[in-house]
Amino acid sequence: MSENNNRAFMYGESVFTTMRMIDGRLCDWNYHFERLKKGVEFVYGPFSDQEDWAQNLKRRLEEKYSTETGDKVIRLAIFLEQERGLRRPSLISSNNLRISISSSVLEFSQSDEKMYNLRTSATPVRPLWWPSFLKVGSYLEVILAQKLFLKSDDDDLLFLSSEDTVLESSVANIFVVRHGKLFTAPLGSNVLDGVMRKKIIEVSGKFFDSFEESASTFEQLLKADAVFGTSSLRGPFLVKRIDEHEYNYTKDFLTFFETLRKQVYL
Repeated sequence: MSENNNRAFMYGESVFTTMRMIDGRLCDWNYHFERLKKGVEFVYGPFSDQEDWAQNLKRRLEEKYSTETGDKVIRLAIFLEQERGLRRPSLISSNNLRISISSSVLEFSQSDEKMYNLRTSATPVRPLWWPSFLKVGSYLEVILAQKLFLKSDDDDLLFLSSEDTVLESSVANIFVVRHGKLFTAPLGSNVLDGVMRKKIIEVSGKFFDSFEESASTFEQLLKADAVFGTSSLRGPFLVKRIDEHEYNYTKDFLTFFETLRKQVYL
């Protein structure tokens, strides 16, 4: 079945992850695979090959990207071929899963120290049972929200909950710094378990007085000392403006943030 006729590609029914490759080496591969594994098992499992399925899948994925070299953006997508119409298959082997790989040149200008301007928007609604580790290929709701709300000098959307609390941007997890303490929204249906988010949390004790997974209101956001986002491709990046509110960072803080950035990204 060609990709043009496959439901997974027509309707975004694939589990995927996107990573940086530097000099032929995938960055944070084990983090990405662990999340990918959870998503695949949730959507397509359980598998007839039982506990061996994950290692079999990992081997196939590593074979798929082994011929890639240089500095690239690598996207691995996993899907199940099926005809028109939804049909829950019986127990399958992980070998029935199909793998698609796409690669493009990694432009370092996309992952530099640029600060971003964010525009707030209500979040696209997902069901409460949607797991935070599930990253799938349907982005129509986000594309439409960007078209409706982004202004010419905005870089990304910042999604707020119905309670006016900060969730994430369309491409990044969001962290808030207040009085030396670090905060980020708890994982949930509208907050992805991001790889760079995980790495920031792991090193937070070296850089901040404390860390807490706690909802920040929009009002608290405007009073924050710093706001930054994280994604696997861009790494940690500072937020310069949210709507019409601008943040001013001292030279000392910029030096501090670059040290943090190098710890988890470079």
